[in-house]
Amino acid sequence: MDPVLRRMRFIDRMARIYETKLWYPIVLNVYGGFQSPSFEELLKIVTQKVQPIEGRVLDVACGPGTYGRRIASPSKEVFGIDVSLGMLRQGAAYVAKEGNPHVHFARARVEALPFEDGFFDATLCCGSLHLFADTLAALREMARVMKPRAVLSVFTFGAGRGGILRFRRVRERSLRHHGLHVFELAEMQQYLTASGFENFQPEMSGSILTFSARKPAD
Repeated sequence: MDPVLRRMRFIDRMARIYETKLWYPIVLNVYGGFQSPSFEELLKIVTQKVQPIEGRVLDVACGPGTYGRRIASPSKEVFGIDVSLGMLRQGAAYVAKEGNPHVHFARARVEALPFEDGFFDATLCCGSLHLFADTLAALREMARVMKPRAVLSVFTFGAGRGGILRFRRVRERSLRHHGLHVFELAEMQQYLTASGFENFQPEMSGSILTFSARKPAD
């Protein structure tokens, strides 16, 4: 079976447990180590970077809208995109239950976002940047649809001192067999600069990397 299709089937199946104790706490502790933030802390770290912003927010590889749903409001219209129908359907079910009309979902790839240039005031990319086949292409496409001065807020994995990702051989094997790219800070800086972002502000907790960056003013 095609590795991408196999991964997609796995992602579709895990949609219902994605926001439960069966997923995030385990992943954070195993991959990031016990210095990692809790799920609740991670949500706060990522979303507070875009909290003051009003307007349209892109949620890239949104899953069931885990992050975007929590900031959507009359002042923030959230547009979540993902390639997993299972995740999108679960997100739609959550939105219907929560009664939040300010979240919208669409199936799309990060490399070909269905939005015009300069459409968004902020972008979230949480738990997915390390899985994109072409990091630079993904970041460039995010930058394209963002307005000047728009903020990018990201959670991904970094080569830190916690969890199984602190071991170089584990990182190499994860990339080779699972397509999981664990970023060095200097490497992430280079990707952001090359894709048109500035003001890289990283924070490492174990091997959990959160950061913000900004699209420059015209």
